[in-house]
Amino acid sequence: MTEYEKLLAGEPYNGADAEILDKQMAGIAAKEELDKVPEADIFAWIQSLAKVFGAMDGPSLIQPPFKISFGSHVRLGKWCYVNKGATFLDDNFITLGDHVAVGPNVQFITATHPLRSEDRIKPKPDQFPPFDVINIAKPITVGDHAWIGAGAIIMPGVTIGARAVVGAGAVVTKDVPASTVVVGNPARFLKNVDE
Repeated sequence: MTEYEKLLAGEPYNGADAEILDKQMAGIAAKEELDKVPEADIFAWIQSLAKVFGAMDGPSLIQPPFKISFGSHVRLGKWCYVNKGATFLDDNFITLGDHVAVGPNVQFITATHPLRSEDRIKPKPDQFPPFDVINIAKPITVGDHAWIGAGAIIMPGVTIGARAVVGAGAVVTKDVPASTVVVGNPARFLKNVDE
């Protein structure tokens, strides 16, 4: 397996691999071009988003500013709305379903590291820097009509069910069932959305 294949498979990989860095740089270049489009030109902005993200099933709006790692690993359904300040640490796939609403300053974090330092840092004395940093990336999925509150952090490997609500500032470390409300750090069940 290549390092990039390991990345997508959720296996430990070297984040400084040349193929991975090339894909990241391509995403950053596409994002820089998007940033040249005036925010007031909403139709041009929406069209230009398609050049940054991996897939868009229909129109969606991501308010600037926002950050990406690759961009190409973000998949948007129809009519998603993401408010200002989003972070898409899309080392693996981040999929937002149709009509997903995301508050300001939400972070989607697919990347993490092994817990043990000896598994995280691999010495490589013949290179600069003289080590590899080992990463692990797990996909994030958000179901149709879900709502993610301001400042929430969605951690690697999490699935948020359709119609679920994540409270402002929640840190979501585990899957959220459909049609439920979660709050807090770590996020915990509060109630069903229909209560």
